[in-house]
Amino acid sequence: MMPLSNPLQWCLLVGATLLFTALFMVAGLPGATLLGPMAAAILLGVRGASIELPKRFSWLAQALTGGVVARSMDVTILHDVALHWFPMLMALSTMLAGAVLVGWLLERSGRFPGGTALWGTMPGAAPAMIAMAGDFGGDPRFVAVMQYLRVIVVVVLASLVCHFLLGSVPVPIAVPGAVPPPSASVASTLALVAVALAGGWAGTVTRLPAGALLGPILLGGTLNMTGLVVLDSPSWLIAVAFTIIGWTTGLRFRRELLRDLLASVPLMLLSTFGLVALSLGSAWLLVTLTGKDPLTAYLATSPGGLDSVAVVALGSAADVPFILTLQTLRLFGTILMSVVLVRILRRR
Repeated sequence: MMPLSNPLQWCLLVGATLLFTALFMVAGLPGATLLGPMAAAILLGVRGASIELPKRFSWLAQALTGGVVARSMDVTILHDVALHWFPMLMALSTMLAGAVLVGWLLERSGRFPGGTALWGTMPGAAPAMIAMAGDFGGDPRFVAVMQYLRVIVVVVLASLVCHFLLGSVPVPIAVPGAVPPPSASVASTLALVAVALAGGWAGTVTRLPAGALLGPILLGGTLNMTGLVVLDSPSWLIAVAFTIIGWTTGLRFRRELLRDLLASVPLMLLSTFGLVALSLGSAWLLVTLTGKDPLTAYLATSPGGLDSVAVVALGSAADVPFILTLQTLRLFGTILMSVVLVRILRRR
């Protein structure tokens, strides 16, 4: 890519984002407001773009996404856990065991530095996995590529699954089961933003895993379930949050990084599709044991990031509370499993 000024690069990114988003919307893919910005950012990133978003924007986007997701939190989550605790436990155990198995097989291939493959295949909590790999002898570059490459593949596959299961009619971004008003009121929008900022701050200060995302979900979900606050947001605010997430993920794919790791990309992709295949087994367990629809089961067990899966789920007719519950449990399970892996690697 020829050297261009930062303002011109931003203009190209915005233009490409609008183009890709429009194409994905015409194609009827749920999550187009995430996939479009992500595709545009990857295109510019591998072409040598030097722009990047400050971390505070990523934090804000996660917090707003958490606030949006909190709208779908109600007492049915507690009901789901109480009613389906055993199938959830089985699916969670299968997902984590599958991730460890795939990571171990990659370790045996000898193509990755010691411990790197295990960190790279653990589903969710990508920033934590990258940091822990760097602290315990792994190569954080490999882990970063493995984690975010998997996020992109999972988001694309999940969007395609939604497309084929739901048909060609685009599904608007809305909370399943709720009838949205013609436009979000100013009070409800301000309430959602306040919950997002307060919850994100609390989650970050208390070092909650993915605190910027989970903090607003926990705070907003609690307020929503009790009926103390009405949360709502206009579609443009949701689109802004999803665009930031897509740009943040896509711009990580720099040309020099991909060039250094190009030889390992086939194995990374193979491991990603292996994790997706194993997640289908977990999804089958949920469908069989809980009676949930296949789309909900698939999204609940997809090995992507919590925020990315939540984005796709919000743009579909799936059971968002159930998906969020299992994905959140898996996130905490990933962190706990990583602690075990740290101890094992220390002994080695």
